[in-house]
Amino acid sequence: MIKINLLGDTLAQVSGKKPSTPDALPVYAEAEASGRSSFPIAGVLLGVVLPCVGGVYYVYLNGKVERARATQVDLQAKKKDLEKYIQLEKTFRAQKESLQKKKEVMMGLKTAQQLPVHLLEQLADCLPDDVWFKEVTQKGMNISIRGESSSFEAINQFRSRLLEQTKWFQNVQYPAANKKDRTVEFTISCDLKNSA
Repeated sequence: MIKINLLGDTLAQVSGKKPSTPDALPVYAEAEASGRSSFPIAGVLLGVVLPCVGGVYYVYLNGKVERARATQVDLQAKKKDLEKYIQLEKTFRAQKESLQKKKEVMMGLKTAQQLPVHLLEQLADCLPDDVWFKEVTQKGMNISIRGESSSFEAINQFRSRLLEQTKWFQNVQYPAANKKDRTVEFTISCDLKNSA
């Protein structure tokens, strides 16, 4: 029968004998030795790599900040160069608004200037032969006419003609008519439409 000594080398080491082969170390001893030597190396590498990565990242961020500052300086210089054009544009806008207001005032005056002419023309077209005006007053867009006529029928005819001119007159009121001797005094009021 063959005997196998599985613990021969390990027992020899414990007993103080040298193993038969110089490379023969127990398996658990090899694992322990390699674990102890790799841990400090990994720690040293990690201690060197992390600061290097941090330094590179710092340099990257610092470069980004410097570029942003340079861009800001360039933009401020451009803004300073363009400031005179901005002021010029504001001046032109103010002048344009002023001219627009003046134009609107002039157009309003032109319309207001033509309105009395058209008003009198329309009143003359509506006026019968035996009706005449004593006074025509305008307050805003309200027209008040005081006049005389030879008959009530002529005043009614005048009122009817005013009612037919819907382009120019609205709300025609005929509040009073009084007979004096041979004439009839009347008052008619209406609102004027701005149709000029």
